[in-house]
Amino acid sequence: MKMKLGILVLLIFTFSSCDDLTDSLYEDRVLTYDLQTVSTAYGYTGEAIFKEFSNGSGIEVTIQLYGDASEDEYYFPAHLHYGAYEAGTDAGMADMLSSVDIRSLRSVTVLEGHSLSDLMEDDFHIKVHLATSGPEYDVILVAGNVGKAAGS
Repeated sequence: MKMKLGILVLLIFTFSSCDDLTDSLYEDRVLTYDLQTVSTAYGYTGEAIFKEFSNGSGIEVTIQLYGDASEDEYYFPAHLHYGAYEAGTDAGMADMLSSVDIRSLRSVTVLEGHSLSDLMEDDFHIKVHLATSGPEYDVILVAGNVGKAAGS
């Protein structure tokens, strides 16, 4: 009985320590931005979630799309662009983001050397494209303003 109780206490301590570690990994401030449908043929929506690391090393950007997933391996390229989003405008790229996996409809990118304060100082937007090249590259699945461009 004593052995089982000891293992239970160890498990509880381990799981609570993992939660504490995860909680301390990020600052409390989280910025979430909506990503709106651009190509109605595909009908995706989504959100971009920005978290700053508590050690000041950078920010984590998570893109979560909502819509039809697939079991096939395929990735939608995603980029952080300068300026507010305007349909048909080719804005300069600020950073490449990890491509969105169609299976989970999710991507996570770490941008080192950036902060949420940096993000809020300028106008940016995110675009998720259908493909990495060819005419499908010009198909924008979702887009959304972030930082100062979002007005938050």
